[in-house]
This record gives sequence, structure tokens and C-alpha cells, in this order.
Amino acid sequence: MLVNFRVENFKSLKNNTQFSMQATKLKNLTESNTFLFNNISLLKSAVIYGANASGKSNVLSALENMKQVVKNSMNIEKIKQYPLQTYLLSTESEKKDTTFEIEIIIDETIYRYGFSIYEKGIIHNEWLEQKKMIPRAKWNNLFNRKKQNITLGNLFSEGKLLKDKTRDNALFLSVVAQFNGEKSQSILQWFNSLKILSNIKNEEFEHYSFKMLEEENFKDRIVSFIKSADTGISNIKNKKIKLDDLKLGKKELDQLPDFILNELKEKGLSSIETLHIQYDEDNSFKAFKAFPLDFESTGTRKLLALSAHIIDTLDEGGILIVDELDNSMHTDLVESIIKLFNSNITNPNNAQLIFTTHDTNLLKQENFRRDQIWFTQKDIFGATELYSLVEYGKGKTRDDLVLEKNYLNGKFGGKPHISSLVYKSK
Repeated sequence: MLVNFRVENFKSLKNNTQFSMQATKLKNLTESNTFLFNNISLLKSAVIYGANASGKSNVLSALENMKQVVKNSMNIEKIKQYPLQTYLLSTESEKKDTTFEIEIIIDETIYRYGFSIYEKGIIHNEWLEQKKMIPRAKWNNLFNRKKQNITLGNLFSEGKLLKDKTRDNALFLSVVAQFNGEKSQSILQWFNSLKILSNIKNEEFEHYSFKMLEEENFKDRIVSFIKSADTGISNIKNKKIKLDDLKLGKKELDQLPDFILNELKEKGLSSIETLHIQYDEDNSFKAFKAFPLDFESTGTRKLLALSAHIIDTLDEGGILIVDELDNSMHTDLVESIIKLFNSNITNPNNAQLIFTTHDTNLLKQENFRRDQIWFTQKDIFGATELYSLVEYGKGKTRDDLVLEKNYLNGKFGGKPHISSLVYKSK
């Protein structure tokens, strides 16, 4: 479970920027949109609004970058390729560290983990704290690192023999996890299970859903999910395509993502066909007709790509993060997905959904509490500001306020300032 995330000096996020899934003391939708884990109240979903280029995607990208650094820290070549992604519109921050920090719950413990990283993956600072989920519990330091100087707390014996085995471009947490440190491994596993989906890399999350169609029980659940969305699809067929079947040239093979190419070589990829009811001249059922996936609309293909991730996340009580969830999908469909996560019936394991959107039709107080709604906007220097609606006006936003209307009128910020687009004729 995600509690808080903090980032500084990453892309447009110049200043200390914090995003929280911790519920405030608001009373509305407490029984559906929040859940109590021991003594902490958390949100089941959160949405980020903002103008184009305001930094919405950068918030999610920051979390994805933190995940990739943690995952790849033991791979020397990958960490050397870590790109400099600092805030470049200021000479002060251009050459500074990028800082990530996250608070997560694993079992009955909250962990606060963070690091400051420089160009080519050099780690300047790294820290890990924990707190038991009991009343009046205090944070305990597990380790603290300043460059190559690592000090351990009394509760982190698993790292005792590994301080001198850590390179300057490797995370100490990842080193300890590689040597089977229990706490470090559990945190690494949390990052590995974190689902962050971007439309820019849609083939990656599409691939997972296609793969899950190979499991009969899971396939039935995906088909039921797709049918319930009024797509006209009656069933889904999948068959294996091998590398030789594609007859691709070297240039085309080089353009394939590594994970797809490896699977093609090992056991082949799933080819998807959708089945629709075909009628005769009397409008009576005649047969099921198969169509290639390209026959389906962009929105239907996206829903299919998302389906296994949604089902899997709800099953496991995990975290699903989607950039532009509404892209190519109808408002009612997106709203139904949100309701799956906000419902105690369909989300008994307290999964969390975080997404960005431009769809203001979703901006209703029957969908979200004010602490679930976030906005991004840029200041005059191009730096992103991130804030929640509950922060706006210091509690002056009423529970009965019409959110969409007030947002579109510019009351909450997070909107583009466009008088009119400029068109220069020839």
C-alpha cells in the first residue's frame, strides 16, 4: 500500500513535491472511498488533473523512475545509463541531485525509503526507516548513507556485512536484497509488483493482458469484463505465433521491444481475435464471426489491454497507476473502473488506483472526496506545483460544491491559460 511519495528536482518537479494517499478527516465517502489499515486511513483512488505540459505525467514518471533505479541498481550497465532528468530551466538545479522518497506499508510496518541520485547513477544519500503500525509508534532508523559512509541502526542486522560491498552507483537496499536481506527483499518486491502504465509504452501492458488470456480461468474473467463494457465482443480467441511465422527482416526485429522478442524466441506470442455475433437476413443468430484485433476501436483495445491489470490488482490488493486513463475511453466506462476500486464489494482487498485525466465529467463529489483530487500547474518559471483540492482554500471548499463547473471556471487552478490559439497564415 502506498502512503506518501515525495520527489525533488526531477523534470518539471523542481521543488519538494509531495503526493499522498493518506486520507484526511473529511467525513464524506469514508465508508467506500477510504479504508482503515490498523491506525491509518488510506484512499482507494486518486486522480490528477492539469493542463497539457503542466507536469501530471511527470509525477507518475518520477515514481516509475524510482522503481527502475531500485530494480536496476545491481545492473552496472543499466545504472550507468541513468539519464540526467533534473529541472533544466534553472542553473541552480540543473546539476543538483534528484531526490525520491516513498512511504509504503508492508505487512504491519510502514517503511520510509529514499535516496538522492546524480548523473550516471551516483548515489549521494540513501536512507531507510520503519515504524510499527501501533498507536504512538516512533520511526526507527534502519540505515543512513552519505556517499560511501553507511551507518546501520540496531534493527537492520541484515546489512551488517555488506557496507563495503556497495558501489557508489548501487543502492545499498538493492545490495542487501541481493544477499537475501528480509526487509530489503520485501521492499524490492513491493517495487517489482508496482504497476505503472503509460500510453507511450502501451505494448508492455497490452502484452500482459494477452499473456493472461492463455490461462483459461483468467481468460473467462477478462471476457466477462470486456462483455460487460458493451463492446459487442462475445468471446476472445488466442493462438500462438512463432518468430518464424512473422518473417520479419533484421530492421523490423531490431525495432521490437526486448521482452517481446525474447518471448517470441522462447515460446511465441499470443495472437488475438475477437468473436462477434453474425446475423442472417432475418436478424437471427447465424454464427460467431472472428475478427483481428485491429478491427476493434482504439478504446476497446485499450480496455482489453487494461483488463488483466485491473483484475489482477483488485485480486491482490495492489496498486495500479495509469497515465491518461480516459484516453480513447468513454466517461461512463472510466467512471465504472473508478467505482470498481471505490467499492467495498469489488475491492475487498483495498487495492489503490492512481491516474491522470483531462475528463472533467468525472469531477464529481459522488465519485471522489476532495483529498482524492489533485491538480498540477506550472509557476512563472516553468516548475510544476502539485496540490490536492482539500488544500485549496484551507477547507473552504464545501461538500456540495459543483466541482466540474468551478474547475472549468478556473477556481481551483490547474487549467491552461489560453485566450485563443495563434494561427499564422502563409
